[in-house]
Amino acid sequence: MQLSQLLTTVEIAHFGQTFDVALNWIGELIKGLINGVGIVGVGVILFSVILKLVVLPFDIFQRISMRKQNIKMKENQERMEKLQKQYANNKDLYNQKVMEMYKESGISMFSSCLPMILSMVIFFVAIGAFNSYSQYANIHNYNLLVNAYNEKIEDFAPEQATEDNIRIENGTIIIEEAEKPVRIEISVSAENEANAVEYANSVLKYEQRNEDGTVVLAKYIADVEKTIVMYPQLDVDGDDTDSVRIFFQNQARSAVVAAYDTPERKQNTEFLWIKNVWATDAAYVHPVLGYSEFTAQLSSRSDKFSVNGSEVDFSNITKFTTAYKETSYEEVTRGLTAQKNEEPNGYFILIALSIGTILLQQFVSMRSQKEQQKYSSVDGQGASSQKTTMVIMTIMFAVFSFMYSAAFSIYMITSNIVSLLSTLIINKLVDISMSKKEAKALQEKYNRTLPGQTAPTAQKGKKNKK
Repeated sequence: MQLSQLLTTVEIAHFGQTFDVALNWIGELIKGLINGVGIVGVGVILFSVILKLVVLPFDIFQRISMRKQNIKMKENQERMEKLQKQYANNKDLYNQKVMEMYKESGISMFSSCLPMILSMVIFFVAIGAFNSYSQYANIHNYNLLVNAYNEKIEDFAPEQATEDNIRIENGTIIIEEAEKPVRIEISVSAENEANAVEYANSVLKYEQRNEDGTVVLAKYIADVEKTIVMYPQLDVDGDDTDSVRIFFQNQARSAVVAAYDTPERKQNTEFLWIKNVWATDAAYVHPVLGYSEFTAQLSSRSDKFSVNGSEVDFSNITKFTTAYKETSYEEVTRGLTAQKNEEPNGYFILIALSIGTILLQQFVSMRSQKEQQKYSSVDGQGASSQKTTMVIMTIMFAVFSFMYSAAFSIYMITSNIVSLLSTLIINKLVDISMSKKEAKALQEKYNRTLPGQTAPTAQKGKKNKK
């Protein structure tokens, strides 16, 4: 081996500090539930139930109102049929007469509009919350991998600067220890040379900034000769520099693979058959996202990184770290090729369940308004319009299921099931209540007597006394 080769060094990748995406209070609630439960899918279900309970009073009001209107429409069935026949050729006059009948009978077609609007607002708030949290979760899980990579490289280097392991050469602080194959190099200005130890440690803590506002990052430099001597198992074939670089890369990549299999990462990501609930439950999607998928939302949305008390756009994050550059992402995930390119994230099961439950929920809701829609138009187009609405809603939620994460599909399924059960229960309770009122009204009518007569029940009582 030539002397020039023995004296060579090689820079080893180290990506600096990592940051999480800033969360609003809803995102913090989701985070707290998931961390508290310890199972990501159960946490999402619990959040979905809580969110549904918040709007449940309005939902109940809406469904009770709809059911009552349907019952009143049924009570006026004969009158509605007569109006349809009488004004079959005059839709405008028909609608005018229907409105008059609604007013006389106490029927209001708009009594359930406000709760419905509120429910839709909550729905879109939920979409935003899940989108933000899914971005947070994907970044957070990636951060676990970056930190594992960095920590493995740091194992081969000095932990911190001391008076015994630091020296300055040509404007560069060098932190080096005999038993470590990797040294740390930090550029330093003349004014900071006097307090080099303090300055170097502040750089290692990411507390120093350059004139352009970027964070001062240390370089991790491997001594080729020392590495070969300290690790005789190292396969030096051809270029010593490349062999040493590959050695440290493989060590760090193995640490990333180990971090990927940790319970912390799994409890925040995996649920049942799904490898990453923050990605779509689809066979064409992979548990570890490609870089373009990883950054898509960050590049186009208002999500920001939480950086030491401030919120920073994705476009400006490179001032603080190199962890989120494409080259960094590809290196960190290099050992997860199968999870990034081959392994399916899911099998469309949650998508199918989302579509199925919304279709069933819409069908039950449509049946609940059967009489109302039957007579809402002179030509019966109301019922047809509702069927069209059901199809459109189903298609819309199907598109949402393919666009958004599996966690959102879990939310949709939970919400649809709760809505379905509440609709069935409310319809039953309203029917029972209305039946009792009808029976009471009939009894009161039966018990009324003309002047000079007694009610049948009273007469029966007198006979029993005799």
